[in-house]
Amino acid sequence: MGVREAWSSHETWVFECRNCSTYWKEELEVRHCGDGHGNAAVIYERGGHPCMTPWLDRSCPRCQSQNVKALSATRGEKEEIPKARGGEDVAMVFHLRRVHAW
Repeated sequence: MGVREAWSSHETWVFECRNCSTYWKEELEVRHCGDGHGNAAVIYERGGHPCMTPWLDRSCPRCQSQNVKALSATRGEKEEIPKARGGEDVAMVFHLRRVHAW
């Protein structure tokens, strides 16, 4: 019997009610398991208990509408905003486009 591959990750999901525009977040622990035969299983847990996938069976806590959109979110980390390019870089891009080298 071989060793089964398994790992877990922490995911934060943001939900938006399309009826009343309420936003809320839920944190889930996600367990990924392989059975050694190429099949995979993913188990979502909320508060240590198995739950449905984030995009199924959601209702708004405010108006109980089932019209909810699920968005995966980063774990509260701000993404680094790339710095603006200098004028020389932009001029080079326009030059390369003019000579059809881009």
